[in-house]
Amino acid sequence: MRVLSLTANNFRNLYSLEIKLGPGVNVLYGDNGSGKTNLLEAIFTLCLGRSQRAATDSVLLHTDADVYRLQGVVELISDTAEFAVAYQRGGRKKITIDSVTVRASELYERICLVASGPEDSEILSGPPSVRRLFLDLYLSQLSQTYLVDLTDYQKALSQKNVALRHEMDPTPFDPLLIAHGSQVMQERARFLRELGTLSDRLYADIADGEELLVNYQPKVSVETNNGDLDSLKSAFKAALAKNAERERVLQTSLVGPHRDEVEFSICGLPARSHGSRGQWRAAAISLKLAVYELLKRKRGASPILLLDEIFAELDSRRTECLAKMFSDAGQLFLTTAVEPPGSLLKDARRFRIVAGEIVEEH
Repeated sequence: MRVLSLTANNFRNLYSLEIKLGPGVNVLYGDNGSGKTNLLEAIFTLCLGRSQRAATDSVLLHTDADVYRLQGVVELISDTAEFAVAYQRGGRKKITIDSVTVRASELYERICLVASGPEDSEILSGPPSVRRLFLDLYLSQLSQTYLVDLTDYQKALSQKNVALRHEMDPTPFDPLLIAHGSQVMQERARFLRELGTLSDRLYADIADGEELLVNYQPKVSVETNNGDLDSLKSAFKAALAKNAERERVLQTSLVGPHRDEVEFSICGLPARSHGSRGQWRAAAISLKLAVYELLKRKRGASPILLLDEIFAELDSRRTECLAKMFSDAGQLFLTTAVEPPGSLLKDARRFRIVAGEIVEEH
């Protein structure tokens, strides 16, 4: 999977940009604020219809612009297609593949990519919503059934919350929450077991043998490791009944995967409260590399890899260790303000970004 070209208009500080991209390593140089990260965000948004940084479409618009548009040719597993994403201020987003309007879910079926940047430290240190977004963004690329169940769950949740706010009977939505939410939790548990095994090994390589553990903590108290969906549904139903009065008083839904948590431990201690910035950064990179490996196995092709200043807070040993891990990657985009490891520069395309404009260096 590769992005062969990209045209960006009025996307953040990319007022009018057109670029042909290399099939392997693409190194993007530039000072802070030049637009390097915005270019990675544009590639991610083109491929999956949304920002990896959880930014809203109105935020993605260039200052004073009313419309942004991204367009690019994407090489998929079995064919090549033209993707386009456009958004008008105050309106709706339009996504097309070969000029045919599609839902965002179809992008997840056609392509996969992984992005890693400084903001990923919040997966370890930030609020639970960041960890749930991480799960949803990458599990949706691994499993179409997960994306369907998540979407249906979120619709039912929104409708139940409206009913609660208007003091209407919310219980008609509970069967939908149970049906789709139980599937979501089961998929999350399975994904995190696989992710934990892989990320622990990768983190040990980067961090001199330190241990990284992943523990899923669903809001519904039930054993998720046995894969028993009926038990999960029964526990969910009981939890909804137990919290029904509190939900009516507070006028919001308190039970379900929208309240799930994931706990990360480094060297046996909670990462959120005891981890250092360096540990958070190395652990976050390990998690994203583990996701990359899982996607590669599941999808039968190397995902596109977007790396934003990942070497900035790492010493030379960890930098070289990571560079070796990227040696067999497919298409890779790397932003940097300094020279990256020499092993990544062989046959790489090099681009310089200044104030949202880009020039290829030779």
